[in-house]
Amino acid sequence: MFGMQGLRRVVVGAGAGRLFTTSAAQGYQARLNQFYHNTLRDDMMILQYVPPSVRARTEAAEEARMKEFKENMTGTPPNPLRKHKIVRRAKPKIPEPTAHNSPYVDKVTVHIRCKEALKNKHHLLSAMMALQVLTGKRGEVIKAKNDAAPWKLRKGMPISAKVELTGDSMYEFLDKLIEVVLPRMKEYNGLRMDSGDGAGNFTLGFDNSAIGLFPEMEMVYDMFPLITGFYVNIKTTALRNPSGRLLLSGLGVPFLHARKPKSEGYEL
Repeated sequence: MFGMQGLRRVVVGAGAGRLFTTSAAQGYQARLNQFYHNTLRDDMMILQYVPPSVRARTEAAEEARMKEFKENMTGTPPNPLRKHKIVRRAKPKIPEPTAHNSPYVDKVTVHIRCKEALKNKHHLLSAMMALQVLTGKRGEVIKAKNDAAPWKLRKGMPISAKVELTGDSMYEFLDKLIEVVLPRMKEYNGLRMDSGDGAGNFTLGFDNSAIGLFPEMEMVYDMFPLITGFYVNIKTTALRNPSGRLLLSGLGVPFLHARKPKSEGYEL
């Protein structure tokens, strides 16, 4: 039996070569997360670099264009005393790219719409279980906010389910989607170059045949009574679509380039 002094010597001697820390242990990190922080972030900073002279000329040309547009604008000016419903906000200015403000994937939302739930709300259980199998997290039920008589939809009816992913679970899902699911799809060529919402966010839509390509769904695919398609919304911190495309392209998401028409003759 050790006394208190002997036990203290053993503990101190065992940990003499290590520094004590109260932070959480970082024993695991997703492969795609490591690739972004070790390689992709620095490459994006270099690819997005714009010389100060070119940036100054671009900003001066944009200010001149906006000034000319305001001077040549015709029509009745808006009444400042009246509140307008639609207010167009100016897009944020793109900062100078550094290693600290490089765009990254902030959140991934997996969304399944189930139109069969309009007739029987129990059909939504298949979508909830599919989300839990794909992402490892329990889905959130989405209810209708308004009434729609043509579709026999009433306010408060459950119509879809979603799961929001962040951190390593988000990168694991993207890794499976990019490396396993997309290459196995025969008729998928990639995202269009004009896709995106203008703020660096992208949405991918898949039919019911793609959900069976996930490794977790292959063994339990026959157990689901109802298989539906799903949507994957990728939210990034990019301020424009080109920066978001550069990020997703670096992670491995394919983009479809428009083919130029073949010329009739050959140029030497």
